Amino acid sequence: MSDNRVYGIDLGTTYSCIAYVDEYGKPVVVTNSEGDLTTPSVVWFETADNIVVGQTAKEVASLHKGRVVSTIKRSMGDPNFEFSCDGKSYTPQEISSHILRKVVRDAENNTGDTIKDVVITCPAYFGLNQKEATKQAGIIAGLNVLYVIPEPTAAALAYGIEQEQDQVILVYDLGGGTFDITLIEIKQGGIKVISTGGDDKLGGKNWDESVVDYFARVFEEETGAQASDLLSDMETYQEMLNAAERSKRKLSSATSVKEKVQHGADRAQIEMTREKFDQITAQWLERTISFTEEMVETAKQRGYAKIDKLLLVGGSSYMPQVMDRVKQSFPFEVKIYDPNQAVAKGAAIFGFKCHLENEVKKLLSQETGQSEESIALDEVAEEKKEKLLGEVAGKHGYALPGAKRLFGTSVENVASKSFGIVVIEEREGKPVEAVNNLVIKDETVPVEVTREFCTYSESQAQVDLRIRENQIRTGPHETVELEHCQVVADAALEFERPLPKGSPIEVTFKLGPDGLLTMDAKDLTTGRDIHVEQKTEGIMSKEELAQAASRNLAMKVS
Repeated sequence: MSDNRVYGIDLGTTYSCIAYVDEYGKPVVVTNSEGDLTTPSVVWFETADNIVVGQTAKEVASLHKGRVVSTIKRSMGDPNFEFSCDGKSYTPQEISSHILRKVVRDAENNTGDTIKDVVITCPAYFGLNQKEATKQAGIIAGLNVLYVIPEPTAAALAYGIEQEQDQVILVYDLGGGTFDITLIEIKQGGIKVISTGGDDKLGGKNWDESVVDYFARVFEEETGAQASDLLSDMETYQEMLNAAERSKRKLSSATSVKEKVQHGADRAQIEMTREKFDQITAQWLERTISFTEEMVETAKQRGYAKIDKLLLVGGSSYMPQVMDRVKQSFPFEVKIYDPNQAVAKGAAIFGFKCHLENEVKKLLSQETGQSEESIALDEVAEEKKEKLLGEVAGKHGYALPGAKRLFGTSVENVASKSFGIVVIEEREGKPVEAVNNLVIKDETVPVEVTREFCTYSESQAQVDLRIRENQIRTGPHETVELEHCQVVADAALEFERPLPKGSPIEVTFKLGPDGLLTMDAKDLTTGRDIHVEQKTEGIMSKEELAQAASRNLAMKVS
């Protein structure tokens, strides 16, 4: 039992998982109350004050339509998402917080720990709003979220910490609802993300829905019942969705399965062969291959002509078609790596590394009088750090070799998207709005960029600071069309007095290691400035978070 552990949580679209690092430096996945290593990410609002999460919620989904939510991860950060039950409306953050409460409570019961500090993972392709929403879900659940890190980075950390050889790998992460492809360099003592891509709306759920459509079409052929009627009836649809998932799992080892489908008085037994399954889901697999081919090309452009290995992670990578198609398309070694647990284990490893660093900083702070926040471990002598790490290991009962290995491993991440500000430029004598990127996609984080702009009009009283994100790499003097960008945040810098056209405005973007953005802007004429932490309609304010947390804790989760 330990209250010092930092837990890693894979908050998945279809299944979630939680892990910690033991005293020997090894990641351990904790089973839930049902004895399973993963928990279905399904939430059932059974009553106004009782929430059921996991397998039971999944099983009753067809019986309680309108009270069960699944694949909520796909809606993280979406300001237009709506779910209401018992006269209350819930955000994606609140719904996800119940999943977190379930996995954390089960882990506490199984380990005896009191869990507070956590690292939560998200798809590498998540934008700022989605990452912040993920962090807010943890806050609502009563957790101290140290970091939100990309899933492929976590998987690579779990894999890389065991490796003796330097290598360049592609992490092909096909989960239940998202797909990431990430280029990573592993060297002794360090893991460096080079580039990332993917689709946060592509995952095993797409395969399931294709099978459901097939079941409905065959059912229509055999019974005469309209396929559209089956798909629009929520109970029948949910039963077919459960059957589709069963078929997918069975076809990983069998070559043919049969499922019973019932709608009203009509019944049919439908056979699904692996060949037919591969055929009707080929479009989704080909999309992952296309993303992977793009990443291979990016690797060449970035100077990584040789890729040593492709790692398959994520529960959906168990499908035989994935391994077969990837091997067919790419010449390098392909390995399936702990698909359901690698991400949670990697998050736990990252959390443990953070814990060790913080403990060493505490000791340094006590010795020097410096604040922990001001201490840069890179500037501390290796001998000194090793001595202090030994003290930390002795205090907490950690085996020193394992602690040294994790403490000494550096992790470098990159910006998953480019971030810029809306500017006005002259095109053919006409003013046109476009986005000038300050932070560029795949740039190593943390990063800080300052750029000078100016007022556009005479006697301007303020400037509108509109932050946007996009997927385009640009030079400092290039712009991106607004139609290719998504809203991050809007703010305004008001001047002390109206300024003439061309007055200088300094803008600074800071993208932290957790992938979250802040902006500072300064009117260089009068010195007035503004600080913006990205806040949009889909992100909850501090007051809303506090209210949600209070309401959340008043509800029982089982």
